[in-house]
Amino acid sequence: MEKQMINSKDLLKEILAIKSPTHSEQEMVSFFKNWSKENLPSDTEVKESNNSLIFILPSKKSSGQEDKPHLCFVGHSDVVPEHFEPRVENGNIHGAGASDMQSGVACAFAFVANNLEALCDNYNLSLILYAREEKTAMQDNGLYDLIENFPKFFSTIDLAVVGEPTDNSIQLGCVGSLHADIIVSGKACHSARPWQGENALYNALPFIEKIKQFEPKKHTVCGVDFFDVIELTESSSEPGRTSVPGFWRANLNFRFAPIYTEEQAVQYLLDLIKSYNIENLEVKIKDTSPSAKVVESELFLKVIKNTGADIQAKQAWTDVAQLAMLDIPCFNFGPGHSAQCHVEDEYASLELIEVYDSLLAKAFL
Repeated sequence: MEKQMINSKDLLKEILAIKSPTHSEQEMVSFFKNWSKENLPSDTEVKESNNSLIFILPSKKSSGQEDKPHLCFVGHSDVVPEHFEPRVENGNIHGAGASDMQSGVACAFAFVANNLEALCDNYNLSLILYAREEKTAMQDNGLYDLIENFPKFFSTIDLAVVGEPTDNSIQLGCVGSLHADIIVSGKACHSARPWQGENALYNALPFIEKIKQFEPKKHTVCGVDFFDVIELTESSSEPGRTSVPGFWRANLNFRFAPIYTEEQAVQYLLDLIKSYNIENLEVKIKDTSPSAKVVESELFLKVIKNTGADIQAKQAWTDVAQLAMLDIPCFNFGPGHSAQCHVEDEYASLELIEVYDSLLAKAFL
């Protein structure tokens, strides 16, 4: 009996019906473990750690191809928006995580299942589905966990395709991310007698204006443009409706191009803030995530050329950074809309999904 082809859009509808917020990916994990038993070879090896999965398909040896390259498709299982029932409307499929990045996951799993023989003729093949990508520090991330637990597996990967939403372009590397606490002090007092204190919020205004004036700085790496950007993303002052605030605190987010190490990015930011000469200001670095260098190889270049897709820089942080740190050639490539990430009533385009399926075929078959 001929094996029935899996429609990536139908698979997407199935997984969008599953609640999968960060730290609660268990149901999605169970779904794909069961799905793999029905749609991947029975001798597929499954590695698991803390709700993150690696599916290693059996190697198919053929004459003269014992050293076939290891191709790995990578995706995360968690989503950001509150769960809602998926629906198809006006050529789009709506659902929590539809673009970021359940559409990329569905397409990768369907593509592998539908083309097992052709793919295994030319590649050693694996799929990664990991938890806790969204809104977590890198050390809490499911891919980080898998790398820590299965280093030998990762040492064999020759090309990794990360299905983050890229509107079907190929996005190289990624910017790093640094978060810092900014604290400007004043002196609290009763708001009826402000002359007895010093308003920390007013003291912070010169710093706020400096950050507002910071212009994105372009860096061209491997022919694509990355931008250093600095933004205030959270802000609060000492609470009290009838009090002059004694402190103002903000989160400062520095997204930096892959020309800096994490240490260099920290020093750049500290030097920049020092140059502003703002009194009573304190900086506390909270966490950093590395930028991703572009790791090229013959296979990497061949696959990109085969797709014919537009080539861009990834002006965001993704887990290509962790893979690039291991010198694994990798890129971001998915059918989701970048502009739909983390938005209410998120959707993915059915047309882009169809095009993405055809691009995967051009790249790897």
